[in-house]
Amino acid sequence: MSRTYDVAVIGGGFAGLSAAREASSLGKSVVLIEASDRLGGRTWTENRLGTRIELGGTDVHWLQPNVWSEIKRYGLDLEEFAPPEQLLYLDDGQVHEGSEDTVFGLMEKGMTALAELSRTLYQRPHEPRFSSAALDYDKLTLGEFLDDVPMSKLERDVTSSFWAAACQAPLHKAGITLPLRWLALSGWDWHVMLDVISRYKIVGGMSLLSDGILADTKAEFIMGTAVTRVSEDASQVTLTLSDESTISATAVVCAVPVNVLSRIAFEPRHPHAEKLAASGQISGGQKVVCRIKGNRTPYMAFAPEGHPFVLVQYDRPIDGDHIAVAFGSDATAVDGSSPAEVERVLRTWLPDIEVLEVATHNWKADELYRGTWAVPGPGQLREQLDAVEARDGRVLLAGADIASGSYALIDGAIATGIRAGRDAAAVS
Repeated sequence: MSRTYDVAVIGGGFAGLSAAREASSLGKSVVLIEASDRLGGRTWTENRLGTRIELGGTDVHWLQPNVWSEIKRYGLDLEEFAPPEQLLYLDDGQVHEGSEDTVFGLMEKGMTALAELSRTLYQRPHEPRFSSAALDYDKLTLGEFLDDVPMSKLERDVTSSFWAAACQAPLHKAGITLPLRWLALSGWDWHVMLDVISRYKIVGGMSLLSDGILADTKAEFIMGTAVTRVSEDASQVTLTLSDESTISATAVVCAVPVNVLSRIAFEPRHPHAEKLAASGQISGGQKVVCRIKGNRTPYMAFAPEGHPFVLVQYDRPIDGDHIAVAFGSDATAVDGSSPAEVERVLRTWLPDIEVLEVATHNWKADELYRGTWAVPGPGQLREQLDAVEARDGRVLLAGADIASGSYALIDGAIATGIRAGRDAAAVS
């Protein structure tokens, strides 16, 4: 017998949790179905390497309005990555050390050009449609834009180091909308953006935030079971699960990554889900958390696009050792689960480094995600906005992958989930 609810939510990341909390707080009966055995989606706090680590999304900031309100709601605090005192970069394969002014000064031309364009195109960061020019420029890749900025090879290499880590993909495939939107959300100031994207995290881990939302959610949860089919008619939606059971609901919020939307069959066809699934998103990189023998001066290391790790950041000391986080734009370039392989790459900058343990998750290979945080190709902005705004049926879409404001960020996931949960409650 099919169980019946007012609202069914597919996916237990921050978008799904926020939608379930919102709909249930409005008095609706809600069920959330999550294909894995944990909640949090592409955030994942683990106790490994002798400490607390984040295998997925980590960074938050008070300039992200939705996530900040949640942090305050649940009484959480922020801590910082240790500010780097040693900055290392590669120039034609040789390691150089420079001051903060020198190294970040190498980014000045490229970052300033992006920030100036962002101010023109994204005058209202949470309303991308405010300027039609934003949609026109969306046809450009980040790599194409940087090609036209007058700067030296070294300036381009250091600039591409940050963006290759941020885009998790080749810059000539990454749509320019991601950097432009992140810059707009940071007041069109690229120095502020670096803080917003990579400086602050929640004391105790991201799981404390998802646990807070969960505790406020009056919903039932079905874990370890995927939704395979969504069938909508004039009065309800029927979900078929991977164990062949069914659930009926008056409205559904589908909050799964766009790269796995194709795993769900929609009847009748859902045009927005179909377009998103066909376009997908292109992130294919990796994040590797390392425990490294001994403590040392906090450092940050940069390498040009194409290097196995393009950005390495000292995190914190731990019992005489230290934790560092390495980012690569191609998960196949180095085996992130091998301490020896990770050590070999890190010795590009620090020849005496000794990696004791590593922790990583291959999000690209994981069939429940098929990628890290969302990175669009060129020309996808319009279909993302169409999808998150669509309210022409009983199946609503949500998620950071289609957020109109904080795109690809936890903040965007929460914003879309809250709105979709309210709208689903109104339908039911």
